[in-house]
Formats: sequence, C-alpha cells, structure tokens
Amino acid sequence: MMNENTIPIPDWNNDGVLPPFLGEFDSPYGILPSPYPAQIVELVSRFGNSEERRELLLGLLDFRSELHKAGLTRGFQWVDGSFVEDVENENLRNCPPGDIDIVTFFYIPDGHTEESLVEAFPDLFDRCAMRARFGMDAFPVLLDQTDPETLVERSAYWYGVWSHRRDDLLWKGFIQIDLADSEDECARAEINKLISEEGGKP
Repeated sequence: MMNENTIPIPDWNNDGVLPPFLGEFDSPYGILPSPYPAQIVELVSRFGNSEERRELLLGLLDFRSELHKAGLTRGFQWVDGSFVEDVENENLRNCPPGDIDIVTFFYIPDGHTEESLVEAFPDLFDRCAMRARFGMDAFPVLLDQTDPETLVERSAYWYGVWSHRRDDLLWKGFIQIDLADSEDECARAEINKLISEEGGKP
C-alpha cells in the first residue's frame, strides 16, 4: 500500500545495509536521501521474514499502541539498527537482529504539558523499561515546546548517529514511519498472516 508520501523501501546494498541515498539513476523518484518514508505495513512485509523479526515487529506495534493510548499520535518515527540490516546473511553477521532502534518525534497531546505527560506515562520515557517490554531501544524527541535550535541539534545528532554503522562507520540508510495509528491494525494482520504461513511461529 503506497501513497505520495512513501516510496518502496530500497534493497540492501552489497554491505547488507540500506543505501544512504538513492541517486537519480537508482530511483524513479530522483535523488532521495535517507530516511526513506514508508508505511508500517510495508515495514512488516519487508522485514517480517523470520520468527525473531516478527517478534520484534509485534513489540513495535505494542509500543506504538502504548504511545497512542497516551495520546501520542502526531509525529513520526525513525526506524534503524540491525533490524533494517541483512544481519542474517552468513557472509555478514549471521545472526538475527536483537532489537529495533527507534526515535519517536512527537507533539504533546492536548491537555498535557511535557511534565504531566512524563508523570502520567513514565515508562514510555524509560529506555530500559521499553527495551524490556517491547524489544525497542527507544528515544523520544519533542517537536513542540522546544526551541528551534534545540530541535535542530537533536535531529542532527540522531541523523549523524544513525546514518553510520557503529562498528565500522559505514554509511547506511534508515526508515521513517508516521506515528498515527491508521495502518497499525493492518500491519498486525499482516504479521498474523506471516505467522500462519510459517506454521504458527511468531
């Protein structure tokens, strides 16, 4: 399922990562830098090809469900880490991804301040709690009530960190999905379909 705000997620390159950008001859969309905008259903279809990956995707959907319950529905998420790399390739790491790295850029919901939101939903802003519950290495970035200089600084930091692999500083790409929940049930249904096709394994 596509719209004007998404493109097909690029193939892995020879290094087993998403390319850091698409050149004008690589894509009908012209020159396009990462992060690549995608719908969460496409994320599931592309990366839900193993038991371990489907488990992580279910964790991502459960994490997003908790965000939505807290009123966090406006914004977007950057998805990165070994989850979007070809780590199972026997010529590369030859192991499944251990978690999903995610930065949530969000607007404060109506009726809340930053302080009251953290007080009401402390676990959502606790990195260790989110990793234990959902398999997410999750980081929040506030889009409103933040001065422009700080927002630019935080965005540049995460882009700089996530556009390189930590071990060898290889340039790589990552994915952006909308924070709204309009596609989440379809994504969960797609996971259940994949589980059924694999004989009931998550």
